Amino acid sequence: MSIQVKLGGRSFSAEQFSVAEGREYIEFVIDTPRVTLAPRDEVSLDNAATILSLAGKGCHSNEVSVCSELQNDIVAVIAINSKALESIVAKWGSRASFSSPLLDMRHNDEVCLTIDTSEQVCYMRLFDGGLQRAEANAATTAEDILYYAKEWLGERDIPIYIKNGTAQAKLLRKYFKRVVCE
Repeated sequence: MSIQVKLGGRSFSAEQFSVAEGREYIEFVIDTPRVTLAPRDEVSLDNAATILSLAGKGCHSNEVSVCSELQNDIVAVIAINSKALESIVAKWGSRASFSSPLLDMRHNDEVCLTIDTSEQVCYMRLFDGGLQRAEANAATTAEDILYYAKEWLGERDIPIYIKNGTAQAKLLRKYFKRVVCE
């Protein structure tokens, strides 16, 4: 089971979620721009906060870092509200795992840019013979996403796949030829 956790200014209560008995694990997808990907061999819980800081995405004073499960030899290092983490661990213990939309590797066998949008974050991944670049950016408007896409691609003409971003796709189509809504 997967639960999307939006922490941007909202409180989180584990009590509001019910999970069917017998579930081995519950995955919490943390929606935040304070996430980065790192090679498995470079990450531990001891250095996760340092990795976020080095990426310019350090934890705020009310946050701690968690790591995702291993995926394709990479781990997502994620900042999460410390009280939300306490609630999750208190209710689900070791059954809880964490993830990020930044780990979505659909289209990884193509040369393309993928963008997943939420209310305040865009998760971008550039593929060309595998993952070349991945970043979560604070983005609240279509213009923000256009800025990032132009910065990443310049004049390069490759497909852009955008998820949850119809308005953003409309603007991107004015500047890029191959924009596909998913």
